[in-house]
Amino acid sequence: MFTIACIPAYNEEPNIKKIIENVAKFVDKVIVCDDGSNDNTVLEAENAGAYVIKSQKNKGKGAALQELFKFAKSSNVDIMITIDADGQFVADEIPLLLKPIIEEKSDIVVGYRFDDKTEMPKYRKFGNTFLDKITNLAENIGVRDTQSGFRSYSKKAIDIINFNTDGFGADSEILIDAVKKKLKISEEKITVIYNTGGRTSTKNPISHTSEVMSVLIEQIAIKHPLKVLGIPAIILIISSIYFGVNAISLFNETRYFSLPLTFITTGTGMIGSMMLLISILLYSISKNYNSR
Repeated sequence: MFTIACIPAYNEEPNIKKIIENVAKFVDKVIVCDDGSNDNTVLEAENAGAYVIKSQKNKGKGAALQELFKFAKSSNVDIMITIDADGQFVADEIPLLLKPIIEEKSDIVVGYRFDDKTEMPKYRKFGNTFLDKITNLAENIGVRDTQSGFRSYSKKAIDIINFNTDGFGADSEILIDAVKKKLKISEEKITVIYNTGGRTSTKNPISHTSEVMSVLIEQIAIKHPLKVLGIPAIILIISSIYFGVNAISLFNETRYFSLPLTFITTGTGMIGSMMLLISILLYSISKNYNSR
């Protein structure tokens, strides 16, 4: 089986050479997508024997993954491993992720970090757990570590997965799309090294969370538009009616025309009506898409 390892990288000059050398022991080819690095990441990667896809500007992890998926598809790859470039994952555990694919038990294998004896920094554990819950709410994925970048993909998964998120939300979007396409997903416990002796991650926790949340909110709204938009819309419409009745009652009793109540009535009514219309349209689109 033709197996490749794909590494999205941004300013990973200190780490990339060692990671490539460790990963190369278990795959036929190592591919690095350099996401517009302004250090010597490209040079170090090429010197280590990797094929480097170069981007002129920093677009985000998702954009790098898109390029790596395109390469895998065009190269007729049987199995693709993805691994982050920050040195936190242990390359020696690649066979753990390959085995379920080779045995045709899974289409995607996700490296699961949270049982590892090495303690994940509390802020990261909280953030990842929160995003895991929201991702599983968007689609019943059944994966405990949706943000792990250490994964393996079968040829079937490589060929049919589609995603367009450029940022960190790509990891979640890939799993959501995989579930929609009824791909088999499993997890394998892996080891993580959080203290690698240098910079351990390029992820800003705030931007990481916000990017993932924007993708998940979009996915949830598309899948459950009547819940996400329809229910708030009805509440706004009922509120509009309530304020409107109060405005009319006040006018009948006192002949006082209340501008604040009128604005509230009109505003909540218009917003509620628009949200209800959008939720119905999204529901119709979602229903037609799922029936194909």
